[in-house]
Amino acid sequence: MSAVEKMPGEKADEIGQGTVFNLPSKKGGAVAKANSKDGKLISRLKKSGLDPQKLLDLALPAATAKSATKMRHRMMLLGFILFVALPSTAFSAYMFFWASDQYHSMTAFAVRSSQPVAATEVLGMVMGNTGGESATSNSYIVTDYLQSQSVLEDLPDDLDLQTIFNRESSDFLFSMGSNLPVEDRLSYWNDMVDVSFDATSGVIQVEVRSFRPEDSVEIAKAVLKRSEILVNQLSEANRRETVRFAEESVARAEARLKAIRKQMLAYRNETQEVSPEENAKLAVEMIAGLDQQRASREAEKKTLMSYLDEDSPRIRLLNQQIEALEGQISSARERLGSGTSPSGSSGTNRTALSFRLADYSELALEEEFAQQLYVTSLASLETARQEADGKHLYLATFIQPTLSEDAQYPHRFLYSLAAFLLLAGTWSVAVMMYYNVRDRT
Repeated sequence: MSAVEKMPGEKADEIGQGTVFNLPSKKGGAVAKANSKDGKLISRLKKSGLDPQKLLDLALPAATAKSATKMRHRMMLLGFILFVALPSTAFSAYMFFWASDQYHSMTAFAVRSSQPVAATEVLGMVMGNTGGESATSNSYIVTDYLQSQSVLEDLPDDLDLQTIFNRESSDFLFSMGSNLPVEDRLSYWNDMVDVSFDATSGVIQVEVRSFRPEDSVEIAKAVLKRSEILVNQLSEANRRETVRFAEESVARAEARLKAIRKQMLAYRNETQEVSPEENAKLAVEMIAGLDQQRASREAEKKTLMSYLDEDSPRIRLLNQQIEALEGQISSARERLGSGTSPSGSSGTNRTALSFRLADYSELALEEEFAQQLYVTSLASLETARQEADGKHLYLATFIQPTLSEDAQYPHRFLYSLAAFLLLAGTWSVAVMMYYNVRDRT
């Protein structure tokens, strides 16, 4: 039986096979003709590579789009339930029924200097530098120290952080855990110990959290003790650094003075005289005396020559005395110097008194300068020691570690709300990205 000869009321199973709906027999001729045309049309569509079913879907877009929209809505609802509702509900249940209470302890202190602030630094006080630049910079050092790995290594051995932060081991979300590397322990420390510094007032505030009030107080006391030790170390280092430069200056001046004095001693041993200046004075006085005696003898000779001969014994004696005096004067002058320019004579005698006097004057000047420098360095050292004693740093604690009576942490409602908003935001972004990709394809 052909497709057009089927019984009235029967439906065709597949349009693609050329079958159509059969109408009542009273219109059999027209229907058979229409079915034959439809079958030929479907065959031609298939031969050209077109799917009649897709063409039918395009002809009925409203029904197909409605079915797809319902499916997408169901998938989005399922995704919201699986990725937002259930995780946020589970996290909220954990926060309200499983998370352990945490108690905090507060302490506050400031780094201060005993050095008085000058009147010219009033503006610096107004701008927040009440303890001086050194106190402010050291406050930053203490703050960074309390957030570093060094504080974990410097805490006393009797303060077992692993035991303290694992007292509620069932609370796996907020407990520290065991056998952690130092980086993870430091991260947990910074989560449980909050350190803040107010640059305006210079106050360092520390808040410690743990699962027992007594543990929080013990940790806060240990932090306060380590901060005080660190400030004392910084103060002592500052004092040593201030005095060290002055001591080095004194040591250099003393070494220079000793070297000059050794050169002076070597010079005196070589020349066998204490002071060439005194010898020069004696030589000048001696030359002046000899010159005076020669002048006296020449005057006497001139007087005698008026009535005596040149060959008389008296005149010969005076000539001999005058020659002897001139020889002594010449010898004394040679001791003072050669009588020539130093630059004009290559064979200058360095043993002459003038050269010895020049060398001695240079050494004496160096010795005097070195001695003055040494005295000045000693005075600077004493001043530096006094200033160092006045620059003492100390830790001013005005809030001792407090003992909590009620749990302040964790913030259960805020954490639950934050988790829900985070999951819902992530889900919303995923949905929008899906629609964006769908619209572009």
